[in-house]
Amino acid sequence: MADFGKRELNKAQTRLNILDAVYQLSKVINFRDLKVKSITEMCMITEMTFFNYFQKKEDILKYMMGVWALDLAALQHQEPLSGEAAIRRVFKHTAKQAKKYPRLMANFVASLLTSEVDPNPKEIEASDRFLLHPDVPELFESKIPNGNEIIMQHLGEIDLNRDPMDTLLLLASCLYGDMIVAETAGLDLEMLYEKSLDLILQ
Repeated sequence: MADFGKRELNKAQTRLNILDAVYQLSKVINFRDLKVKSITEMCMITEMTFFNYFQKKEDILKYMMGVWALDLAALQHQEPLSGEAAIRRVFKHTAKQAKKYPRLMANFVASLLTSEVDPNPKEIEASDRFLLHPDVPELFESKIPNGNEIIMQHLGEIDLNRDPMDTLLLLASCLYGDMIVAETAGLDLEMLYEKSLDLILQ
């Protein structure tokens, strides 16, 4: 078992509680309209405590994407996949997250457009990793690749007839663009992803 102190674990649990509160509140409130006070009341912490963990509200989106990347790393550890199968799992996992928290994922994409956050996920602390995936100790200290790095790695396992960077750009357009299309048009994101991937990876 990992040797984490009580203070570290309490901090990690607070970060996860904040994220969970945002998950729950985003089901009924648009992230842009969500007040820090509402988050802190749900977590039973002060606003000062909140800002000790996140400098601004939008940083929670970066933390969310860090957890997304960590979850993908855990899936890869538990069931290794390569090439196209691995890439399709990235999109399937994303679709499931977007289905659970559609407004929040769409707001992350919108925040990228307005430069409120940068696309790089927040590095997840080892203690947070332990609480999220206690059965995968290999992840506690290792570097967790971001979405582009994950996809690029698996593109290298496919015999493509085009530059992998060109394919990465198409896949990134699919990852973000299809999410907005599905949200605004009321379409099933997983189905939309599958159709886009069929075209890109054919």
